[in-house]
Amino acid sequence: MFDAGFLEFLVIGVIALLVIGPERLPGVARTVGGWIGKARAFVDTTKADIERELNAAEMRELLQSQKKEIDELRDMVGETTKDISQQASDIRESIQSSVESVTADIKQPPAEQKHSDTTNLTSPERND
Repeated sequence: MFDAGFLEFLVIGVIALLVIGPERLPGVARTVGGWIGKARAFVDTTKADIERELNAAEMRELLQSQKKEIDELRDMVGETTKDISQQASDIRESIQSSVESVTADIKQPPAEQKHSDTTNLTSPERND
């Protein structure tokens, strides 16, 4: 955290021993150690909160992009459904008109055939 080596801590310890005195040095060291521990805990908690928020922001961004893609797919499916419905309607109308045409042809009375055609079919002539 402070990037201090053994010699730096030794110099700080000697100065603290001279300034504070040998009888109060252990209590001051405990107090300073507690402050350092609290500072580390605060920094770690802050780092965790920042990372959590960054992950939440990334997740929100990912969620937004997925929602956009889903909306695009929904639009595509809607357009395809509309096209298919239109084609089915066109086919239905075509079949309906064909059925009506065939029904009309069936309901019309057959045309009267010529009398000569029917006589040949009903009474065949014999050549003996």
